[in-house]
Amino acid sequence: MTRASTASGVSSIIKNIVHKKALATRLRLKEIFYVGMLAIDELDEKRLQELAEKVHQMQVNGEI
Repeated sequence: MTRASTASGVSSIIKNIVHKKALATRLRLKEIFYVGMLAIDELDEKRLQELAEKVHQMQVNGEI
C-alpha cells in the first residue's frame, strides 16, 4: 500500500483521493490506478485534452 501511494506523486491531496476511492470501491490502490488508466483510454481526444489542461492548471495553481 505504501509503495502505491508514494507512486501517486508528492501531493497529499492526490494520495487522499486515491485512498478514499480505494476504500469506497473496495479496490487496492494499484487497482484504482489501473481503473484510472482504463478510464483515460475510454475518453475521446477532445475530452482527454480538456482534462489534461484542467489537471495541468491545478498543478500550476498549487492545488495538487
